[in-house]
Amino acid sequence: MRVRVIVMRCAALGMGVLLALALGEGLLRLLHLAPTNGVATVTEAEFRSVPGILSPGQRLVDRSNPRLPYQVATDSLGYRGPDVPFAKDSGEFRVLFTGDSFTFGDFVDDDQTLPAQLERRLHARCGRVRVVNAGLGDATIVDEAHLVERGLRLSPDVVILLFSENDVSDLNRVSTWDRLAENRRAKSRFPLSLAYPLLRRTALWNLGLHVAAVARARAHPRRVDWSVAGREDSATPRLRDTYRRALLALRDTLAARQVPLVVAAYPSHLALFREAQRGQLAWFTQMARQTDGSVVNLMTPLAVSGLPATTLYLLPYDGHPSPRGYEVASAYLADELAASRPFAAVCGARPVRLGARPRVPR
Repeated sequence: MRVRVIVMRCAALGMGVLLALALGEGLLRLLHLAPTNGVATVTEAEFRSVPGILSPGQRLVDRSNPRLPYQVATDSLGYRGPDVPFAKDSGEFRVLFTGDSFTFGDFVDDDQTLPAQLERRLHARCGRVRVVNAGLGDATIVDEAHLVERGLRLSPDVVILLFSENDVSDLNRVSTWDRLAENRRAKSRFPLSLAYPLLRRTALWNLGLHVAAVARARAHPRRVDWSVAGREDSATPRLRDTYRRALLALRDTLAARQVPLVVAAYPSHLALFREAQRGQLAWFTQMARQTDGSVVNLMTPLAVSGLPATTLYLLPYDGHPSPRGYEVASAYLADELAASRPFAAVCGARPVRLGARPRVPR
């Protein structure tokens, strides 16, 4: 009799928990307080089978920012955008484009990202050029080196790395790559491995991910002020040296495979419109050139365009670039790449040093 009472109480408790979860899920969906879907990264099994870091075959509208919903698709290899064949076709010139959320294209549709717009421009003037979007939100040079290493399986002819101003300060926290490794292990363990395909499409799960991300950001705040020379704290030299060494290691890895590396710097709206906040970009472009890198500073076309911040970025709702901002940047970057040595064979242009000509799209 006692066992029966215990079983009934446990059953009632379980039903109560399920009812509470169902009610919470319904309220979150009804009030649009949390997205019901988000871009998922790979499981352990997918990590072993595809070079990309995003779970293949996703088609969704990301509503993590309700004011900026955007369409996301991932291909069979785990990259954002239309399907990329694993084997490169004869005559195809392939570019692997890596970076953080500015490369991935947070809050803009697949065809509006910087890699997608760059591909259209290069394809129009150079023929069969394919640009693979290997961007990953919250990535910095350590994570990007892993993305490039895995992406070398696609036989790229050129690798482009996009630098954002927080890439150095983000080295002062646990790497995104390590966090994703733990994420893969967690969602591949029983019983979560069985429930995960359903959980990832619930508002409760995505709300939990958001809360965890906020807590992580508060636990590891970005304490370094990169904006004005002279305000950096004691961590600045160490972090900059870490970034420089990692960039050199990536350059050497690619050189051993005879794959050229191009680095491009994309300014934040603060740096673009406030000269006092350009210290980080100034350091990066000088450092990259001193390490014999090919550098394109996208500050040039964005500044000369004369367009307001609300046109070039998703302000006031978010600080990421807008489709128009990516359009301006891609036109300039395409010009610089088409006239560079790596692209000479496919574009038929006289090779010059990248970043040498201040041409700006009209």
